[in-house]
Amino acid sequence: MVVWGGLRGALTLALSLSLPATFPYREQILDLTFGVVIFSIVVQGLTIKPLLKLLKLANGHNPIAE
Repeated sequence: MVVWGGLRGALTLALSLSLPATFPYREQILDLTFGVVIFSIVVQGLTIKPLLKLLKLANGHNPIAE
């Protein structure tokens, strides 16, 4: 769960944005990085609840909401 719900590419985005403008293939690296981050936000974000149920880590009881 820690990996599945992780930072979602914050470090990767920071590193790719820090590349100098003259770096070869910088635009392609940025496009790929943003694509992977968006994919991870959408896919991992939408599947975290079913994954919790599959791994039997969620029992439907939320003590915080009480």
